[in-house]
Amino acid sequence: MDIIKVLTRLVTAPGVTGFEDDAGHGDGASAVVADLFRQYTQEVWQDVNGNVFAKVGSGEPTLLVMAHVDEIGMAVNGIEDNGMLRMVSVAGVDPRVLPGSEVRVYGKEALRGIVGAVPPHLLTSNEEAYKMEDLTIDLGLPVEKVRELVGIGDRITFLPDEPLELKNGFVSSKTMDDRALIAAELYCLELLKKRRYDCTVVMCASVNEEKTGLGAATGAYSVEPDMAVVMDVTHGKSACLPQGLPMDKVELTCGPNIHPKVFGMLKSAAAAASIPFEVNACMGRTGTDATDVQVSRGGVPTGLISPPLRYMHTNVETISIDTLKNCGKLLAEFITAIDADWRDSLCLDD
Repeated sequence: MDIIKVLTRLVTAPGVTGFEDDAGHGDGASAVVADLFRQYTQEVWQDVNGNVFAKVGSGEPTLLVMAHVDEIGMAVNGIEDNGMLRMVSVAGVDPRVLPGSEVRVYGKEALRGIVGAVPPHLLTSNEEAYKMEDLTIDLGLPVEKVRELVGIGDRITFLPDEPLELKNGFVSSKTMDDRALIAAELYCLELLKKRRYDCTVVMCASVNEEKTGLGAATGAYSVEPDMAVVMDVTHGKSACLPQGLPMDKVELTCGPNIHPKVFGMLKSAAAAASIPFEVNACMGRTGTDATDVQVSRGGVPTGLISPPLRYMHTNVETISIDTLKNCGKLLAEFITAIDADWRDSLCLDD
């Protein structure tokens, strides 16, 4: 599996939270994921909310693996008399990175634009930090053409360029949160082709994680898994965030949002596969799909795997390919270690 090619297909597909299908503009993110899943199984389906599922293996237990397909972005909320667009954030774009950024507006056509702001020469000391309402998108079109092609609510993404390969195995792009972990799901499926496992695995690319958790709540309910593993990014160490996770390690979370026995099984899998990891003690909601998966139906024993990501919610999210692959390896090790005593392994009464 060429993980760079897979990442390229994933991150360049449009799929802002709530619009993961992006009907009318070619293959949206959900369609791309479904096509990639079909390289490993024909049991691929999509539910009414847009979640994409792929099933491999058979028998008990049923393990749900979830990584979200939606991306942060913007939406049009106004058209000025000069044709400039006003926008609002959808699910947490950092407005500090927007001035000077290239974007794509998905109206009746996919239109390339730039984000402009008041030049720094004209700012006062009280205006140094841009807010979303200070910014406009310039399409270079007259207002009549803009009104013909663009409507209120049309979504906007950072320009969907191919990932930038940096030195030492790092890669940077928009939308690594969380499509990089869908690539890890696919890498796990690649590894499972050569390994024996005695359970049913349902991979899920969930929708709407960044805003409502809709995909996780409905996806876990419909699959009705015996256990689950969610994969989502965490903050990576950098010069501006020295307290972040080292970029060569995988984070395993413990706490009330995580089942202690699944956490223990993930630690054992990481040790067996010689994967470096650190433990994160989170004493509340993890801010991931694990929150909603855990409380589905009568409750789902849930674990969380997180690789470090630098510059989250920007257009230069940066991750280590080796660490990303380690997430897939850890998951494959976890799956192959599930045995006939899985119920006892999850039991808290011991």
